[in-house]
Amino acid sequence: MFDIAVIGLGLVGSAALRHLALSDASVVGIGPGEPTDWSVNSGPFASHYDSGRVTRRLDARYEWAVLASRSIAQYPEIEAQSRLRFHRPGGFIFVRNDPIGIEQQQAVIERLDLPVVATTTDAVRDEFQDYEFPSQWTALYEPSPAGHIDPRVMVKAQLTVAHQLGASIHRKHVTTLQRTAGGFSIELSGGVAVQAARVLLATGAYLNDLAPEPLAAQVVPEAVILAAVSPAEATRLSYLPSMIYLLDHPIHDDVYIVPPVLYPDGVHYVKMGGSIGGVEPLATSAEKRTWMSGSDADDQIGWMRDVLLEVMPRATFEQFVMKPCLITDTPHGLPYIDEVADGLFVAVGGNGHAAKSSDAIGALGASLAINGTWTDPDLEALSFRAVFGEYEAPRDSRHGT
Repeated sequence: MFDIAVIGLGLVGSAALRHLALSDASVVGIGPGEPTDWSVNSGPFASHYDSGRVTRRLDARYEWAVLASRSIAQYPEIEAQSRLRFHRPGGFIFVRNDPIGIEQQQAVIERLDLPVVATTTDAVRDEFQDYEFPSQWTALYEPSPAGHIDPRVMVKAQLTVAHQLGASIHRKHVTTLQRTAGGFSIELSGGVAVQAARVLLATGAYLNDLAPEPLAAQVVPEAVILAAVSPAEATRLSYLPSMIYLLDHPIHDDVYIVPPVLYPDGVHYVKMGGSIGGVEPLATSAEKRTWMSGSDADDQIGWMRDVLLEVMPRATFEQFVMKPCLITDTPHGLPYIDEVADGLFVAVGGNGHAAKSSDAIGALGASLAINGTWTDPDLEALSFRAVFGEYEAPRDSRHGT
């Protein structure tokens, strides 16, 4: 019988497991690894099957900025202990032209004294000549340690340290979760059962598969375009910061770009992710599996390629590859970090922000599972409360517009 089991070993779950392993509790982490062939995978998918994500402290929400600041501060220690490098500090630019969103970000900058400089897109073009934006928009520049991370390696690093600290790890997916007299019985694929007194669910887009009552959430598909570049072009473009760009577009809201990253296939790619306007949410596990294992993301290549070529017109791209992704939104725009039943806790709902901030989200979930109560001095439990029932979209977008 373990004291605490973490179900889901993506970015948040692996972080939670590491933080739990720092305590005196006996802990186990449960979750499948990345499938070798997405097209035939019958289990859950995770959005960390990727090598490039933006990392930044700048945000329109105080809570997200705090979570990011805490997480980024932990990167060096995790890298040192695991001997795995996942963080590439290279700066970050946020490009937008909406006064309300800019005002919200400026308020957070002042509240947390973030080293962010407000400038114009014209100045950005002078400094980073391989980017192109509309003239006289606002550009908010955040220097290093903002930049990008490799989420695959970050998960591996978290699990490496957790294992070093004594955590047990099962690379299986959970089929059933049942309450017992002493806690929970967790049935794994392959027929193995694990017993735990308490359980922390960090199940990402599959947050309702094991929850006793449906959590209010919306899982939406997102597409990613990977633009291959030669090693020489990757070196030439390596000076660029990562960035988020709020589009002046009738359908699509925003994109983010990560400068060239070496992917596991040995190719350097510039990565651009983007919200798909007017898309229907994915309501069932089967729908999520179809999106992640199929080729529907290919339908987005037209507009995504056009935007990427518009933003980086001087880059030499050799080919384009489309990939699917999943975003889990909550009504209040923050993760659910809460106790949803006696001894059953959740740390889910990334809202498209969680990768960079996952260590702090996992730490909050771990603390709650250990202590049974909220202990954070700066962030309020109410902000991260679980909401049940029908999903209602938040008033503001994820970037404060």
